[in-house]
Parts: sequence; C-alpha cells; structure tokens
Amino acid sequence: MDSFLEYAYRGLLAGILIGASSSAVGLYLIVKRLSMLGAGLSHAAFGGIALALLLGTDPTLFTVPYTVLVGFLLQLLIDKKGVPADTVVSLVFSGGVALALILISVSDQAGVGVQSYLFGSVLTVSDGELLLSLLISATTFIFLTVNYRKLFMILFNEELARLKGVKVGWMNYSLVMVASANIALSIKVAGIVLSSSFVAIPPMTALLVSPSFFWTLVFSLLFSSASVLLGIAVSIIYDLPPSGAIVLVMILFFLMAGGYRRVKTGKGFQINL
Repeated sequence: MDSFLEYAYRGLLAGILIGASSSAVGLYLIVKRLSMLGAGLSHAAFGGIALALLLGTDPTLFTVPYTVLVGFLLQLLIDKKGVPADTVVSLVFSGGVALALILISVSDQAGVGVQSYLFGSVLTVSDGELLLSLLISATTFIFLTVNYRKLFMILFNEELARLKGVKVGWMNYSLVMVASANIALSIKVAGIVLSSSFVAIPPMTALLVSPSFFWTLVFSLLFSSASVLLGIAVSIIYDLPPSGAIVLVMILFFLMAGGYRRVKTGKGFQINL
C-alpha cells in the first residue's frame, strides 16, 4: 500500500478532487438538461490543447481559461441570442474538433503532443496540476455551497427565483463557467474522449438511489471518489489505462444502482427530473 501511494498519490488526489467537483457541478447540469455540455466543452478544449502546444505554452494552464471563455460564449448564445442549447453544444463540439484538426495539420509538434490528452494520463499529474485541481475544486465547492439555495430555486423554477431577487442570469453564467473549468481539468484524468463521464455518470447514479437533492449531491461525490480510487488501483494492478478503468467502475456503479432501484421500487433506470 505504501509503494502504491508513493507512486500515484498526485494522480489519486487530483483525480478525487476534480472528480468530486465535476460530479457536483454535473448534477446541476443534468437537472437543467445540459448533460451534453460536458461532451461539447471537452471537445472544445481539444482545440485549446492543440493551440497551446502550437504556441509552446503549458496545455493545462492554457486550456482551463480557454474553456471557461468558450463556456461563457456558449451561455451567451443561449441567453442572449435564443439559440437552443443542443444546437450550441453541437456547434462547440464540432468547432473544437475542427480547430484541433487544423492546428495538428500545420504543426507536427501539436500533432504528437495532443495524443496524450485524448485518453488522459492521471498518473503523470504534476505538482502544479495538483495545485490547480485543488484551486478549482475549492472554488467549485465554495460557489455551490454559498449559492446552494439560489441554484436550487433556479433549477426548479427560474421565475420564482427572479421574484425572490435571485440574479438568474449571473448564476447561470457562473455555473457554466465553473463547469467549464472542471471539464477542462478533468481531461488530465480521463482524457478528451472520456472527461464528460465525470460530469454525467456519478450524478446519474446518485439520482437512482438518493431520496433528496442534497443526498444526491453527497452520493454523487461518493460514487465519483470511489470510482477514481478503485479505477486507479485496478489500472496499476492489472496494467490498464487509468481513464478507462475509472469510467468502467463508474458504469459498474451505475448498473448496480439501477439494479438496486429495480428491486426496491420496480422502476429500474428510470430517472425523474
């Protein structure tokens, strides 16, 4: 156990931190029916990573603010221009991949470097990336805790929230930008291909077994953290890709939760939002 912790402690800590905060903010996206936002922004981040490599700057430090900016513009299109959310996500998804392909085609360095970000490399997390994970996770939990009641009202009745004096627009922008930062950083853990899993699968699993919104948040954090711990352990023991092992553990928890719900209520995987 000591040698295992010595080998992977940075990856474990970063994975748990960003997994927990991603799953927490992901619950709000799912209830707002923006679960595909994770996939759209992770692929938008693909273009940011390729651009960072082309410019010779640190991909993680560059991609986080880049993706936050994309998230802000995405929410602006939804809020001000009235563009449907699924259309905006599709545009962001396609645009990120297209930009990455163009940059890769004009730079051999970007083409080689971007490969490691497709599938994640959690066991190579640096001290700087661990510190960034801590910063973003802390910011996320402070934001969600301070604004818990306001966000709860917005999720279920925006008009009532406005009548209560909640600045709905500001809260929506803040939520999307916080989610964007988490999605960008989760690429280091799970890669571009699987990073959206952190935003979607643990919250969906928690929705199957939790009696209230608060406990859904708690269970989402637990499922995410347990998936990172077990996934990294399995990947080291059996020499498997950590990102794939983590996501498969998440899916296993989801299937188990669905089985439990079917036995208890007869509803199986039906989730009522």
